[in-house]
Amino acid sequence: MTKPDSRRITNVPPPAGTTLFLIGMRVTHPLRIWAWLSVLVAMPRMLVHLRRHAEAGMLSYRLYLGASLMVVSYWRSPEDLRRFAADGDGPHLPAWRWFNRRLADTGSVGIWHETYVVGEHETISSGMPPWGLAEAVGAQPIGVGQATAAARLAHNGCPVAHTVESH
Repeated sequence: MTKPDSRRITNVPPPAGTTLFLIGMRVTHPLRIWAWLSVLVAMPRMLVHLRRHAEAGMLSYRLYLGASLMVVSYWRSPEDLRRFAADGDGPHLPAWRWFNRRLADTGSVGIWHETYVVGEHETISSGMPPWGLAEAVGAQPIGVGQATAAARLAHNGCPVAHTVESH
């Protein structure tokens, strides 16, 4: 386990195109175990593949369990993400085709995702190792004049930073 960092840190500026991808699965018919279990098992296979193939472009990920299973992942670019999704030799495209043929309209399990190209953002960690974007692209101590969320947003070039409440 990574040792906690007692400093307050923020992410280093991410390279242009850094992409946040959220994907989740929701069980919509709990008794159709074969359906949602098949989808549930597919995700770890993809994540293992991506960890073994850093050239695919995924920088880091976290898996969350709740009302919807969710993976939060950071990618070098939206192009890397799309290339992985469309790769017929990789684990995603065959699984996606299978889902669409067998499960998409059964009401057994749902899949959702959202893609964001990082731009106007701020992140902070305190008393713990870097998390999220700071883990994916690197962390640095919070500098002079960056004690508030508004100041960090302004430092990152956010044009609406003056409308964000300070924390």
